[in-house]
Amino acid sequence: MKYHEEFVRQEALLMLQNALEGCGGSAAASAYTEAFRLITRFGIGDKAFVVRIAAARCLKAIANIGGPGLGVAEFDSLATYCVKALEDSVTSVRDAFAEALGSLVALGMNPEAQVQPRGKGPFPPPKKLEGGLQRHLALLFTKASGSRSKEIRVGLTLSWVFFLQAIHLKYLHLDIELQSYALNIMDMLRMDTYFDAHAVACVLYILRVGVTDQMTEPCQRSFTVFLGEQLQSPEASPSMKIAALRTLSYTLKTLGEVPLEFKEAFDNTVVAAVSHSYQLVRVEAALTLRTLAEVDPTCVGSLISYGVTILNALRESVSFEKVI
Repeated sequence: MKYHEEFVRQEALLMLQNALEGCGGSAAASAYTEAFRLITRFGIGDKAFVVRIAAARCLKAIANIGGPGLGVAEFDSLATYCVKALEDSVTSVRDAFAEALGSLVALGMNPEAQVQPRGKGPFPPPKKLEGGLQRHLALLFTKASGSRSKEIRVGLTLSWVFFLQAIHLKYLHLDIELQSYALNIMDMLRMDTYFDAHAVACVLYILRVGVTDQMTEPCQRSFTVFLGEQLQSPEASPSMKIAALRTLSYTLKTLGEVPLEFKEAFDNTVVAAVSHSYQLVRVEAALTLRTLAEVDPTCVGSLISYGVTILNALRESVSFEKVI
């Protein structure tokens, strides 16, 4: 790692990655300690971006083999390194560390998958990374600011997706559990005092790729009801309602039908959003009604007279303003 040529340092980390993946968690504890030292001391801050990418892949490899020897403090430390790397000027570096961050947080949330290294102990018993999701993904998303805030948000968005894919595909959490994470994701928009299109777009990507696309059809049906509940919540911000409406449209298109359980709450959710005080929520509600009409025309048949009444009221309002 001290060679001047960057390809030598890159190859050294690639060999380390292969060694980690090859031995799994069966090597001696001292070997993993040295690996952590090489990655954090030399690899992450290397001046060559290819070396930094190789370091990120080593971190992901550590997460994939169960993080042998990692305690809560080590998880937090490595996650902090990854978050800092999301400010890197090179996109491929940010993407690599975003994937590593999602993998590490997913492992930290699943202590039963954490591996104890061989050798003389004692080693700390595996513990769940309490608050890790909020600390390393959600809170940093809401607090992102400055000239590189968009890059940080995009990186955290990818980390969220990698995290959700890991807990579902690798750690075999039921897809219904993804719904509980959806509330954490939407909560990142709760404190928005103004509409931030970039933040909403990031949240929509997480909800679509990380949550909806991983659900089976029965879970997607119940997810529409969950989204309806968010639309009815008085604590939901306008940005949260917009995200819920857009995700609802996507879920309905994916299903190809309007679930019966959602039809029962139709008037109190989408229809009610048409009268929301915030203009962009009303626009999104109208677009959702269009999706409903495309998926199931019978669902919105009763709204035709309602729509005509609104249009007439708007026309009369405009005419009255012209007279004044």
